[in-house]
Amino acid sequence: MTTASEFSTSQLSKYLRYIRLPAEYHQYVENPESFPKTEEALTTLFRCQITRFPYDNLSVHDSEISQIDINPSSIYFKFMGSGDSEPSRRGGYCLECSIFFNHVLRKLGFSVYMTGVRNRERIDGIPQGEYRGWTHIVNILELPSGAQYHVDAAFGGDGPTRPLPLVSGQVHKNLGSQEIRLIHGNIPKQTRPEQKLWIYQYRNGAMKDWNSFYSFGEFEFFQDDFEVINRYTHWHTLTLKNVWVVKFIRNGETDGLPLIEGEVTKAVSEDIQIVGKIMFVNGVVKLNMGGKTRVIDSYKTEDERREGLKKWFSISVRAIDEQAV
Repeated sequence: MTTASEFSTSQLSKYLRYIRLPAEYHQYVENPESFPKTEEALTTLFRCQITRFPYDNLSVHDSEISQIDINPSSIYFKFMGSGDSEPSRRGGYCLECSIFFNHVLRKLGFSVYMTGVRNRERIDGIPQGEYRGWTHIVNILELPSGAQYHVDAAFGGDGPTRPLPLVSGQVHKNLGSQEIRLIHGNIPKQTRPEQKLWIYQYRNGAMKDWNSFYSFGEFEFFQDDFEVINRYTHWHTLTLKNVWVVKFIRNGETDGLPLIEGEVTKAVSEDIQIVGKIMFVNGVVKLNMGGKTRVIDSYKTEDERREGLKKWFSISVRAIDEQAV
């Protein structure tokens, strides 16, 4: 069952041109509803999405914005502009990117819904605390074959680089040596073990222990639910005072990056592959090409930070709240 999208056919055509799909998909640009409903096509679309729309919380720290607008039409305008105008090269935080991608998937004719996610607290950057309330959302998609997928296009640098089948324990390669999987089970605070949840886990190498990022169930959330989550998430992000931009890098798009020996990307091909990620964290720019994360640039003043965003992400912003960094 598909549900109506807030986006028009012309808006989707503009989106499909912007994300630079491989040549074999160009035939679907003017007729988005005919886009193939296969795992391969979904994976290609997903990777195009996360390499064009970064996870960023810049709007939260814009002092002129009191609350992030998560209306689907408003998000489209923020990301893609209107009419023939150029896309902004902006992304957004989790609710913005996930809601935007949900309406893309709807318009393409996929059967998809969104659900809430309980993230774990992090200590020294590592998830090791309790699962919190609803602070994130993901898409759950079902193909005509009956196969179901977890689709998370907005978890920043720790996010998956492909849709994950809802198959408990199936291991997938992520960026570099990292592996990810979904486990169908329970979280510690549950008192009803029969109410199974999906748990998104990772390990940074085949011999490392698994750790859990978040959990979610298979029940539908709606725009009204996201508005409630948005109020807390906006406030909580602001109080943490961290400014983030995370963009995944695809094969064939590494020009201008200061690559060093050993950071050899895969050969250019029609297949979309994720070869790295570039991150802006409180004025420090970091690069990970599938190995160790390293600093490639840093800034101290607001003007310098804005120039850094333009240099590395082609993003223009009015200001970054000085209190945030």
